[in-house]
Amino acid sequence: MVDRRQVSVSLVAVLLVFGLVGAGLAYNQVPEGHEGVVKEFGAVTGDTRDSGAHLVVPVVEQIQNVEIRPRTYTMSNTQGEGNRNEADAITVKTVNGSSVDIDVTVRYRIDSNAADTFVEDWNDEDQLERRLIRPTIRSVLRDEASSLQTTGDSAIYKTESRQRLGRITAEALNNSFEAEPVILEEVQIRNVNLPDSIDQALDEKEEAKQRVQVEQERIEQERARAEQQRVQAQARADVVEIEGQALRDNPIVLRQQYISALQGGSVFVVGSGGNGSGNTPIILDPQTTGTSNTTTTNTSVPTINTTRSVSAATPSVASADWSPSVIGVEDTAAVGAPAARQID
Repeated sequence: MVDRRQVSVSLVAVLLVFGLVGAGLAYNQVPEGHEGVVKEFGAVTGDTRDSGAHLVVPVVEQIQNVEIRPRTYTMSNTQGEGNRNEADAITVKTVNGSSVDIDVTVRYRIDSNAADTFVEDWNDEDQLERRLIRPTIRSVLRDEASSLQTTGDSAIYKTESRQRLGRITAEALNNSFEAEPVILEEVQIRNVNLPDSIDQALDEKEEAKQRVQVEQERIEQERARAEQQRVQAQARADVVEIEGQALRDNPIVLRQQYISALQGGSVFVVGSGGNGSGNTPIILDPQTTGTSNTTTTNTSVPTINTTRSVSAATPSVASADWSPSVIGVEDTAAVGAPAARQID
């Protein structure tokens, strides 16, 4: 005989399991930044759900989440950087026939008020990017790049050309999005990848340009240094001119400097006009003995009075027509008649 109590417990357990499964199937969470589009048996009903927790009829109803935050779609020549694992840049040809890869990033968002229409038209974001965004960009860039140069003032990689490509691409996408629940925010031409041979030629050209600039700077520095030396030389010449004029205006100073320069321990014979003009001083060496005659090629030098003794500390400075002075001799008669040498 079947135990009714056991049957009841089993039935309750089965119902509880079905209830938990049903509750799990009925619960649906719409993530933040998304809009939930309600479907019945796979067909869009036109009803939407905001982000948060919602209950649906299991099996009958489903909610498809559509991201309404700004999205970016990138096509890049660098593997793994774009929305595909492989290199995905747009390849175009310039007017020169060179193949150039262009990296592009498109920023857009889906209208939150038309999320159900978006699902009806495109189903998901991947379909939109693959079927509308990429073909539009590829077509526009290829048409526009065909009128641009690879190098030169209007080269495709120059800032002005890149801005032009971005502007025309944005206009084309806006026209394509006009009838769609999609809002374009920005188009960026991120990079223009030239062929390696052209890249190398441009690098060499830039290096040569930099070398020219360095050489020009060096020349300017040399010119500045030469000008500085010229100014310094002119300044020294001016000083010499000023000092010479001062001595000419004060001959007594020049005469005193002449007498001071003759002091040094030897015997100096200075004739009249002892400022050095027109007469050659004679050096008499007191250490030289054994000769009785004083010889000199300058016949204008007067004879030395050997009986006179003058201290080196008291040079004679007279008037313009002053007598010869003997400096540095204690007693010339004691050492005999010294030899005379003419100062060259």
